[in-house]
Amino acid sequence: MNLSTKIILFFILPVFSILAQDCHNVLKINSDITEANIYLNDSLVSDNGKIELELQDGEYILVANEISDRWNSKSFSDTISISGCEQKNIYYYFKTETLLESIPEDAYVFANDSLIGFTPLKVPNDFRELRITKPGYLEQKIFLSENSPKLVKLDFNGSIKSEPFVNTTMFKVLTGSAIVLGAVTAYFKLEADDKFDEYRFSGNKKFLDETNRYDTISGISLALFQINFGYIIYRFLAE
Repeated sequence: MNLSTKIILFFILPVFSILAQDCHNVLKINSDITEANIYLNDSLVSDNGKIELELQDGEYILVANEISDRWNSKSFSDTISISGCEQKNIYYYFKTETLLESIPEDAYVFANDSLIGFTPLKVPNDFRELRITKPGYLEQKIFLSENSPKLVKLDFNGSIKSEPFVNTTMFKVLTGSAIVLGAVTAYFKLEADDKFDEYRFSGNKKFLDETNRYDTISGISLALFQINFGYIIYRFLAE
């Protein structure tokens, strides 16, 4: 190696060394709320929903939690890899929702195997894939990627199938009324028994009249309960 080459390397190598030292990875995290904690490898790095970090090459576990007492507060978890002077930007949507509509309406919306509602429906953007179904129409899958209204047109499959009775509003109403009627029957029967015990103890005819009145109410509610429950059984057997 001649002298001139050595002199050039003497001046150039420190420059490359400085550039290498200035090169670093940058991770920028933002969210649409300020009430959020951000954790990096289980260490709290921000409590206001955003931060910019300089990181060494490697793999990191990132968690963002909404600061809220609500039972359905949101949380995100990601594993990221960063290297080679890379810059990454991550944005978490806690409040943003997508309006999901369908033609025809009242289609079932499933996330995985869980029913989350019926169209039209506002869906949180943390749901990535959804299934849209309706009796008589072909199922469709959609992927949420941005905050814009989604309109799904379901294709008719040539035959209209009746909706299962267990999914109808009538089933929900009948089930709820059966529970109420059962509770009313039990309540007034207990009241009637208590009044009859007081009548036997005191001999006061007033308690006997109240016993008969409570027994009548209990009997009517029991009859309505039996009709209600009988119709539910009939619909199940008819299907």
